[in-house]
Amino acid sequence: MTVQKAIKILDWWIDQKKHGMTKLQKEWNDSDDSHGIAKTLLDIDKTTISNLETIRNELVPNCKHPKKMQDVCRGQKYCMNCNLDL
Repeated sequence: MTVQKAIKILDWWIDQKKHGMTKLQKEWNDSDDSHGIAKTLLDIDKTTISNLETIRNELVPNCKHPKKMQDVCRGQKYCMNCNLDL
C-alpha cells in the first residue's frame, strides 16, 4: 500500500466516524440517558477521531519535493526525500 492510499483510507475513516458521531448526537439528544452511556460512547469516538487525525498528520509529509530529490521507479514519479508518490 502506498502512503497516498493510506492517507485516503484514513480520510474516509475519519469522515465516517464524524458522520456517525453527528448522527448519534442528534438521535441521543432526545433520549433519557441516566447512566451516561451516550456521553461515554461519544467521548470514545472523539478520542478515536483524534488518534486517526494524528496518524494522518504523521503520514502527510512536510516536504516541498525539490526537483533534485525526484526520481522515477517503474514509471511512477516519487520524492526520494519523503517517499511520496507524485
